[in-house]
Amino acid sequence: MSTEEHLDQQKLVELMVTQSETEANIIKSILEASQIGCVLVTQVPHNVYPFTINGLAAIKIKVLDSDLAAAKSLLRDYENSELSEEENLE
Repeated sequence: MSTEEHLDQQKLVELMVTQSETEANIIKSILEASQIGCVLVTQVPHNVYPFTINGLAAIKIKVLDSDLAAAKSLLRDYENSELSEEENLE
């Protein structure tokens, strides 16, 4: 059973929404590296409609309800490390 099939059988909740396919894929990689499965949900794929108007091509990142707290913590840690690196460059 694939990760997406397993997640489909569980209760998925929205972790965040992004307008950037690149950001969505980075977050997905971060989560999966920590054994947190996720799915990216969009109404219109960016390769068909590469810009967002009124949220049409927004990408929702969903995780299992039971993984939500860990996923939020992981993303907070990632954002904090990015900010620290930027401060060190200045």
